Amino acid sequence: MSRVVKTLCQMCYFYCGLDVTVKDDRIVKVAGMKEHPGSRGRLCPRGLAAPQLVTDPNRLTCPLRRKGERGSGRWQEISWEAALDEISEKMLSVREESGAEYCAYYRGQGPGWVTNFNYVWRFMNSWGSPNLFSHSHLCFVPRAVAHAATFGPFPEPDYENTNCILLIGYNPVNTSPVNYAPRVVWAKRSGAKLIVVDPRFTSIASKADLYLQVRPGTTGALVLAMIRVIIEEGLYDRQFIDAWTVGFDALEALVQDYDPKRVESICQVPADQIRDAARMVATIKPSVVVEGNGLDQHTNTVQTVRTTSILRALIKSVDQKGGSVMVPSLPFKDVQRRGDQPADFYDRSVCEYPLYARGGFGLTGIEMINSLETGNPFRVKSLIVQGGDPVAVLSESKRVVSALNKLEFLVVHDLYPTATSRIADIVLPAASFLERDLVLNYRYRPSADSNLIAMQNQCISPIGESRSDLDFIFALARKVGLSEHFPWKNVIEAFDWELEPNNINVAWLKKNPGGFLRKYSPEELYRKYEKNGFPSTPSGKIEFYASRFEEYGYDPLPRFKEPALSPRSMPNLAEGYPLIGSTCLKLGLHTHTQFRSLPWIRAKEPEPFAEINPETAVEAGIEDGDWMWMETPKGRTRLRARLTLAVHPRVVIATHGYGEPYAGCFDLANNITSHDERDPIAGPTGNRSFLCRISRVST
Repeated sequence: MSRVVKTLCQMCYFYCGLDVTVKDDRIVKVAGMKEHPGSRGRLCPRGLAAPQLVTDPNRLTCPLRRKGERGSGRWQEISWEAALDEISEKMLSVREESGAEYCAYYRGQGPGWVTNFNYVWRFMNSWGSPNLFSHSHLCFVPRAVAHAATFGPFPEPDYENTNCILLIGYNPVNTSPVNYAPRVVWAKRSGAKLIVVDPRFTSIASKADLYLQVRPGTTGALVLAMIRVIIEEGLYDRQFIDAWTVGFDALEALVQDYDPKRVESICQVPADQIRDAARMVATIKPSVVVEGNGLDQHTNTVQTVRTTSILRALIKSVDQKGGSVMVPSLPFKDVQRRGDQPADFYDRSVCEYPLYARGGFGLTGIEMINSLETGNPFRVKSLIVQGGDPVAVLSESKRVVSALNKLEFLVVHDLYPTATSRIADIVLPAASFLERDLVLNYRYRPSADSNLIAMQNQCISPIGESRSDLDFIFALARKVGLSEHFPWKNVIEAFDWELEPNNINVAWLKKNPGGFLRKYSPEELYRKYEKNGFPSTPSGKIEFYASRFEEYGYDPLPRFKEPALSPRSMPNLAEGYPLIGSTCLKLGLHTHTQFRSLPWIRAKEPEPFAEINPETAVEAGIEDGDWMWMETPKGRTRLRARLTLAVHPRVVIATHGYGEPYAGCFDLANNITSHDERDPIAGPTGNRSFLCRISRVST
């Protein structure tokens, strides 16, 4: 007898609704859940391929202990109890010998953020170590740091009520085909104008009223030029600026250096297009500005996003209907135990980016590698890697392997034998989202006027001996003496405790698969600053001149700085490496390094490739479909050439995330990116704007 389980997809971070048909503990069909308020029955290719996570023969199925030298590939099967004993004994020994902070955790996107991540934080805060790392310096957090310094929390675009949309480095057709992409298209269909700024002519750019093809890493200069036009032509609300912002005069002085004609030579965008974009976003009201992951992974990311934050404020889009809304938070218990952190918590860490850390985001993978390489301020000794792969994701992959080999003890908990697991001491099998329960509080909402909590319900039994991320964390917490802080019999009890302030529980969510949707009235949602100001900034106002940046020794104004490895900043290097490279092309079929071994997805895009302009290909003697080398001073990677007019003749854009050892014999793209040149405020490396050269692979 078959049954339908209502659950939530976790093939990316939008958590669409799934109807999963199960028979004899096997998944026989998936379809979109119509009750889900965000996805409304729609699914992307990842969601349709989700059942193949369960049947993938590449999955880990039992705990393993290393037998030979690290990287030798020799393993011994052990029990979960033995693995937990070994991990806990090592952690307790390290804490006794050196201190709790010498034990670290690296968390990836694989298990999802929010609820799952909150309990990792709880574990680390209870244990007493601030050294919780992730790859988020390459995605999202640098933008969050910029917004926080300017006006507050990360804003939500109010697409449903806008008349003009400015997308900067953002292609929702690939990254959010079920949520944001249709909302943008519906807004356009309702009459909204669309402006797209991107080095690559994307799917969403094809729908734009105005497309600006900016040189990679120079968006900050372009937006400063737009700001100058808006100020010079008086296209801003002087009353709002006087009442609710600080630093306007300093901003006005700064943008005098960013005349559109001068910026044209920097960005390679015609001055008239810059002026047109500025006038459109400032005069077609209301308007919304949205920047995406395309602004991450540059050595000037934070200050670039400061310009987009300021642009929002200048056109009076912050916390306005049809603009950028700061949605109120739902009430939750202090799951993370952040309130129990001592005052000197981060003083006992390997922190190099204090604004990143004190924003509540943990630490960067950069700081982890630097600690291991230099021993400064100390060398982390024990590391758990869960649902992530620093070897594949961080720059200079071989250097990451060398650094991780300095650890005394390395544990990996994952669905697959990743590149990092090859050098681990203990490898543990993780359960997929189809094999466990989880409460999800959405970061990316169905609409700008709502918050959503929904239940991810277990559909089938875990494969082999795999265990969920929270089952592992709860079991380890008890082993190392943290039972007081993990008092629940199981994760369901913990979820019920967490949900209490919202007057719902797991049983309620299971009966209501569309979830708990909190809709806000216009009074709760818009112009909240008229009552409360902007409490996230020291001044309580929008800060064009960022006092928090000044306090930490950073430039309080978003002055444009060339990418560290560009034709302008490194002209001598550009003689040998004349092209601008990126290793960050996302195809909408994968999430970071995941899913390349699933048959349906692999059939669609089986190999890594690079997009190059036909003119560039002719110069290099490369034809469409040839294997080619993409090379930097750090190394080279082998890619299929895909010729397209979507990229500029001096730009090469390679796919991101191929190279996991279980998913094909391909190079890791980050073999060629540099660890050394980084954004000074939040640490992103320049994976989207570096110098490279290409050549045909000889056969």
